[in-house]
Amino acid sequence: MTAYEPAESPGIATKPPGQGAIEGAVTSAPERDQRLSVGEKLGYGVGDTASNLYWKTFEFFLVYFYTDVFGLTAKSAGTLMLVTRIWDAINDPLVGYLADRTRTAWGRFRPYLVWMAVPFAITGMMTFYTPNLGPTGKLIYAYVTYTLVMMAYTAINIPYGALMGVISSDSIERTSVSTYRFVAAFCGGIVVQYCTLGMVRYFGGTETAVIDGVAKEVVVNEQMGFFWTMAVFSVAAVILFLITFATTKERVQPAVAMKSTFRADLRFVLTSLRVHQVMLGGLALLACLATAFSTDTLLPILGGYVFFSLVSLAVRQVALHRFDDVTEASTLEMDFNDLISNRPWMVLFGFGLLQLSGLFVRGGAILYYFKYYCGDASLAPMFWVLGSFAAIAGMLLTKPLTRIFGKKNLMIGMNAGVAVLTACFLFLEPDQIKTMFALQIAASFIGGPVPVLLWAMYADTADYSEWRGGRRATGLVFAAATFSQKMGCAVGAAMTGFALDYYGYLQPLLGVEQSQTTTTLAGLRMMMSVIPAVFLLSAAACLLLYNINQTLSEQIERELQARRTEDLQST
Repeated sequence: MTAYEPAESPGIATKPPGQGAIEGAVTSAPERDQRLSVGEKLGYGVGDTASNLYWKTFEFFLVYFYTDVFGLTAKSAGTLMLVTRIWDAINDPLVGYLADRTRTAWGRFRPYLVWMAVPFAITGMMTFYTPNLGPTGKLIYAYVTYTLVMMAYTAINIPYGALMGVISSDSIERTSVSTYRFVAAFCGGIVVQYCTLGMVRYFGGTETAVIDGVAKEVVVNEQMGFFWTMAVFSVAAVILFLITFATTKERVQPAVAMKSTFRADLRFVLTSLRVHQVMLGGLALLACLATAFSTDTLLPILGGYVFFSLVSLAVRQVALHRFDDVTEASTLEMDFNDLISNRPWMVLFGFGLLQLSGLFVRGGAILYYFKYYCGDASLAPMFWVLGSFAAIAGMLLTKPLTRIFGKKNLMIGMNAGVAVLTACFLFLEPDQIKTMFALQIAASFIGGPVPVLLWAMYADTADYSEWRGGRRATGLVFAAATFSQKMGCAVGAAMTGFALDYYGYLQPLLGVEQSQTTTTLAGLRMMMSVIPAVFLLSAAACLLLYNINQTLSEQIERELQARRTEDLQST
């Protein structure tokens, strides 16, 4: 069955149009709101273990792979991270649009876990394969494969994230599910952090070499080591996604059926100047970031923005004439308008963009920091792992802390605390290893609940939209949320590459490491401290505008449940 399918499917109850049709399996209100079993929570959680086998590999190793193994320059790697995000401006909302309109006996979101698991695995392996090509050929290959793997990531992770929004209508229960999810996610991260370099050494082989007068064990073939390491992660991810599919259910269905023709939705996309400006403005910003706001490129970018704005006006006039026979309303237009008028969601979008940017700058710098500033890259895995265990410990306190402080206040305090501890790295000398580890553990413990709360809060914004407007577009909410996350990681990863280039990083020459200048080492300290701290403080300040407090959240939950119970009784 295709994703855009308005027809009935087995187990789907419908009513005649205009009578408040309810989409979803016919279940009683008590069954719909039952407490979830530990098995289902764990089953849902391992889906993010699968995702993190990729996400954490990208966060900690992708820039390093591109510069020190694949053979790109730091600046080229940074530009790649941003340019490949252009397609996400279309791809992410498209997947959310299709997921919201998917109608199968398996539900709306679960089928994607089966459909996309193998393509996700294949594209992941391709991304970490180094072809025997020249510099230009390699660069093209990197652009193509990284674009494909992020498309596959979108196609499986947006429905996976949206699944949490429909697994239960209870906000506290969703927070519990989110806790399981991110404990499982951190377990996936720990596997990546602890095992990756060891697996690269195993698959690539090792030998002893003298570097700067010191005998070191080096990997003979890092290219092959990274490829087979990613192959192992990819197979594991397929298995874990299938477990998530088999152990979860979709319980929350929209109170109002969301149906419109493809022509109505296409007419909206082609004629909405607001959509055009959002896309063109975002692309212009990406172009400015990709060129580091170079004065040589700002004028051409502005010219391109003006030119395509004029093109959008022409497209609108043609489309108005071409689709003048379309009279029905577009649910995509309703979804889009609901989304951009959803203040708490917009705040979380900004928060996610800023927070992930900071975390990816720091995450991408860690291996370089220990390898060149501290002189021992082997310290990095334990640094990551101890931080992850501390984050899991903090994560387990999410539920009681949320009850005491509320989600908003807790998020602001945690991000501010992590920012302060991160900034302290600026003052550390290379031999202060114990202090580095202590700060990492403390910051990770404080920040542990952040991802749990963030995705639970995204689910709350979907409730808020339905409560306020009577319509629910869970897939689009989580698609746009995932886009902000991916943009944050892209900006952070790009800044890692740009910062390395700016501070004069010297990548290995014919596989041989080079000594870094004092300027480069000082830059690595900034990338580990001040730069991410500024992003994290900005993210905390952004949350001051978030307007869903504990009282409002409980009111929304009560009123939505009353509506659903009334609709069920009327069927």
